[in-house]
Amino acid sequence: MTDPATRIMQDPYPVTPFTCPAAAKVSVPGSKSITNRALLIAALADGKTTLANCLFSRDTEIMLDALATLGIAIDAHPSEKRITVTGCGGLIPNRNAKLNIGNSGTSARFLTAMLAICPDGEFELDGDEAMRKRPIQKLVDTLVELGCAIDTSNGFFPIRIHPSGLNGGTAVVDASESSQFVSALLMAAPYAKDALEITLSDATIRRGYINLTLKMMESFGIPPLNLHSSKETYQANPSPYLAPTSEYTIESDASAASYFIALPLAVGGTVEIEGVSKYSLQGDLAFTGIAEQAGADLEWTPQSLIVRTELEYKPVTSMSANFYAFSDTFLTAAAIAPLANGPTRITGIGHTRHQECDRIEAMASGLASLGQSVHETESSIEITPSLLNPATIETYEDHRVAMSFAILGSHDALGDGKPWLKIVDPLCCRKTFPDFFNTLESARQQSLQHAAI
Repeated sequence: MTDPATRIMQDPYPVTPFTCPAAAKVSVPGSKSITNRALLIAALADGKTTLANCLFSRDTEIMLDALATLGIAIDAHPSEKRITVTGCGGLIPNRNAKLNIGNSGTSARFLTAMLAICPDGEFELDGDEAMRKRPIQKLVDTLVELGCAIDTSNGFFPIRIHPSGLNGGTAVVDASESSQFVSALLMAAPYAKDALEITLSDATIRRGYINLTLKMMESFGIPPLNLHSSKETYQANPSPYLAPTSEYTIESDASAASYFIALPLAVGGTVEIEGVSKYSLQGDLAFTGIAEQAGADLEWTPQSLIVRTELEYKPVTSMSANFYAFSDTFLTAAAIAPLANGPTRITGIGHTRHQECDRIEAMASGLASLGQSVHETESSIEITPSLLNPATIETYEDHRVAMSFAILGSHDALGDGKPWLKIVDPLCCRKTFPDFFNTLESARQQSLQHAAI
C-alpha cells in the first residue's frame, strides 16, 4: 500500500473506495471560525491568553502572520495545537503595515474592522486573485459611516485603511453577502468611542455565527449586559476584553465533521467522530439533522458523535432542505446526493456563489461530469441521481469542494475497489483541514482491519 503521506502529493488525487462498511474512529481539527475569532479577540484583550485545540491551517496562519505584523506577540506550538497571545489592550502597536490576507475571508473582514479602532495609522490589505473577487464594499460602507476612511479597488481588495478611531452610534449593515460583516463589527465594538448599534438591512440573515461571536465575547470578559440583540439590531457598549483566567479551548470544527457524518451514508457502517459536542456553539452542527433525515442513526457521548447506517436495509433518502443557516455543509449533501433514492433539492444557498468560488456552479459542474442530472438556480441546486461515471473533479482552490467529493469517491461505485474519482489540487484542504486525506485513508484502513477480524 502506498503511504498516505505520499499519495496526497498526487494531483489529481485518486480516492480509494471503501470495500467494506466503515468501522472507524476519527478526529477533526479545531474550528477555523472559532480559532480566528479567538486570535483576534485575544490580540485585543488585556493580558495573556492561551488557546487550546487550535486549528493550524492556511487561514489561521494568515491571521497569525497578520497579527504578528501588527506587533502582537504570538507564541505558537502546532504540535500541541496551542497558541499563547499577549494582548495589546486595544492599542495596536504597529500603526503602519501591509497585510497579506490570501483567500481568508475571516481574516479579511475581521482585520478590516479591527484596524478601524486605531486612532491613526495607515494599513493596506491585499490577497490572492480569488480574494480580489470577493466583495468588501458593504462592510467598508458601514465603517466609513462610523468614521473610518477606507479606499477600495472598486469595492474589492486591495484596500487602504486610514483610521481615526471607531465612532459609536447607529449604523445600518447589509450582511446579505456574509454574516461575518456583523461579527467583525461586534468584535471591534468594545473599543469604539461610544456604544455601537448595528441595524440589519435584512433581518433574515444567518445568525448562527453572530450568536457564536457574542458568546465568545462574553468568554473574554464582556459583560452580557453590555451586549444586546433583537430581531433587527445588535448593540455593544464599550468595555475592554480581558484575557480568560484559564486556557480557552477551541471547539472541534462542525463543518469538518460533516464529511465524516456523511461517510457512513456513502459506504455504510459506523464512524465515531471524537471531540464533537451536542452542545456546540456552531450552527453547522445542524447537518446532523440532515444525516438523520437521510437515514443515519446518531448516538451522542460526552466525548464524541457516533454515526451508523445499515444501507442494505435502509437506503439513503433525499436530503432536500433549506441550508441557509448552515450553508458550508450544503456541498457535503450535494456531493453524496447521487447515492440517494430520489432527487435532492438544496435551497437558501445563493450567498455561496461569492465565497472561495461560486460553490453552486462548482458542485453542479462536478456532479454533471459524474453523469448526474443537475438543475441550478441563483440560490438552489437540485440533483437527480443517475449512474455514476468516473471523473476528475475540478476544485477551484476550494477546500470544501475537494473534501465533499472525496466522500462520494469513498463509495465503491464500480464495485472493484479501484479509484474512480480524482480530486484536482488536494492540497487546497490546507485552508481548514490539512490532514483531511490522511484522516480519510486512516478510516478506510481501520475499516479493513475491522472486517478482517
